[in-house]
Amino acid sequence: MTDTSSRAKKGSVVVQTRSGRLRLQLPRQICGGDRKYLYLNLSDTPENWELAQAKAQLIESDIKFERFDSTLKKYKPQIHLTVIETI
Repeated sequence: MTDTSSRAKKGSVVVQTRSGRLRLQLPRQICGGDRKYLYLNLSDTPENWELAQAKAQLIESDIKFERFDSTLKKYKPQIHLTVIETI
């Protein structure tokens, strides 16, 4: 997991790693005072950290401009499935 000795700015979304996977810690103020995480289903790589940081910035922007999706559907990873038809 990330280093907890340095504290994030109040109200910010924090990128963390747990068991080699990335997650976002959401601000308590939008979660009714509770700690809430959004798991991104991404492995802990430099490229994926960039993606996670971009998602964190999007959420922070949505909070700031009062368009935050409290269902989190907007921020959850999109899964693309392919149907393979056997002949």
